[in-house]
Amino acid sequence: MSPSQPSPAAALARRLLGFSTLPFLASVLPLVALPFMSRAASTDDWSALNIGLGVGTFAGAIGLVGWNILGTPLVAMADSDTARRGLYGRSFYIRSAVVLLASILSAVVASLISPASSWPVAAAFAVAGALNGIGLSWYAVGVSSPRIALWYEVVPRAAATAAAIGVVVLTQDVLWYGILLSLSIIIGTVAFHRRVLGRFWPAWPGMLRLRSDIGDMKAAWGVESIGSLYQNAPVPVAGLIAAPVEVAAYASSDRIYRYGTLGVAAAGNALQGWVLETTDVRSRRSRNLAAFAVMAVIAAIGWVVLAVFGPFLSGLLFGADKQGDPAAFHFLGIAFISVTMATPLIRNILIPARRDGFVLAVNMVSAIVGVALMVVLGSWLGTTGVAIGFAVSETATLIGCVFLATRVGLAPQQRGSSTDRKKER
Repeated sequence: MSPSQPSPAAALARRLLGFSTLPFLASVLPLVALPFMSRAASTDDWSALNIGLGVGTFAGAIGLVGWNILGTPLVAMADSDTARRGLYGRSFYIRSAVVLLASILSAVVASLISPASSWPVAAAFAVAGALNGIGLSWYAVGVSSPRIALWYEVVPRAAATAAAIGVVVLTQDVLWYGILLSLSIIIGTVAFHRRVLGRFWPAWPGMLRLRSDIGDMKAAWGVESIGSLYQNAPVPVAGLIAAPVEVAAYASSDRIYRYGTLGVAAAGNALQGWVLETTDVRSRRSRNLAAFAVMAVIAAIGWVVLAVFGPFLSGLLFGADKQGDPAAFHFLGIAFISVTMATPLIRNILIPARRDGFVLAVNMVSAIVGVALMVVLGSWLGTTGVAIGFAVSETATLIGCVFLATRVGLAPQQRGSSTDRKKER
């Protein structure tokens, strides 16, 4: 190894710091304001805010149309900047159409589930969550450019967060935060188009090309959407079966859990780029093992934070009247371990090997079982039952992915899109 080349450990550390920190900040910045929001909000508004975020985050996953999972390796494997920007442009038009519809539907659903007096808050945060479907982090990871995440996601959301804290503290109306958050996402996306692509909107790729992409993304889209369904179902389910006071407490537990999963997603994105950038079989296997080790450490830390310190942290951040239940935190800790360890299996092994159809099947079974248990156990045990059902769904996903990965191996042959494979024939 030459003196100018970093060691593998140093390269991994740099990747984690550079390509996970900024996307993580882009996601976590809006949550910085939540302690201020919880103290300004009534119990009904706090419940509505979190129900809106839960429904909206699910809508945002639908709006990504699979690009957050399959798009990153496709962009990473593209052979030119023109091809990469073409992929982004195609994704933008597909995602924008779906995000528009998802935003409307999520606002309606969140409003119906939330306390009647707080439906505008639920609708605003549902739209803000749905707009994440036009986010840029997946593309920034694919092109190995943390600057994209910094300037077009972190900076706009930081400005919106700072403004929201001031406005909400003055007005005691958390609705403004949802509105400002939505504006920051739109402004950041348009600014990226103008500065990086040189135009306000990407070049139109043609309807035939878009239809082909949708067909190619179907399985990855299903994986993203169904996985997000049971991941974001707990708070809306709690809103259906529990009183606002109980929902508010569970929402605080869920927010602490979401803080942790943002780190999991950011680390998963960074490790995906690092693992997939090598085509050597031995190196790919070694990097996959290193990725599992990193994620295992994150899983252990997350479990301790949730199961041991979770109730204290929720009370400290969101107020003693909204403190989460210790039993719910215990099962959220189990769910955290499962989602953390499933992430490298899905992103680094199964999806690049184009086993997205099998992953979709696993997610469908987990979603059906998990959501059913959330409703049944929630009706019996309250919000603790919702947490148990959630933990079961995440654990079932992990078990299914482990089974699939043992059949694929640690260094599977990486395959491109269905369109590319047709050309090869």
